[in-house]
Amino acid sequence: MADQTLKLKLNEFKKALLSLEESLRMRKSKLSRDSSIKRFEFSYELAWKTSKEFLRQIHGLEISSPKECFKELRRQNLLNEAETEIALAMIIDRNLAVHTYNEKFADELYGLIKKKYFVWLNNLSHKIHNK
Repeated sequence: MADQTLKLKLNEFKKALLSLEESLRMRKSKLSRDSSIKRFEFSYELAWKTSKEFLRQIHGLEISSPKECFKELRRQNLLNEAETEIALAMIIDRNLAVHTYNEKFADELYGLIKKKYFVWLNNLSHKIHNK
């Protein structure tokens, strides 16, 4: 029987993105901002873990960290240089979101999620799905 792990992770990733999109469409408030940040965290986790499984199954590579995972996606031409830079910035912002709470940072991160990170995550999902 074929390993279905990649398919399952990709489906979870897509569901997380739909949930994130739903919160981003809500009228901005502290509640919608905080909900979007939490949903971004879930989406980010699923993005790198889905990518990790993709690299394992499709390319035979064992990757153990988000940073190495996204760099390897670059080496495999799934990401370009600009997309890789966004991924590496996203790692830092996700870690800050999880380990600190600051209203100003929360507002800045919400803006980045809305303008840049959601699009990046969605594009990654499509790229993996279409490979």
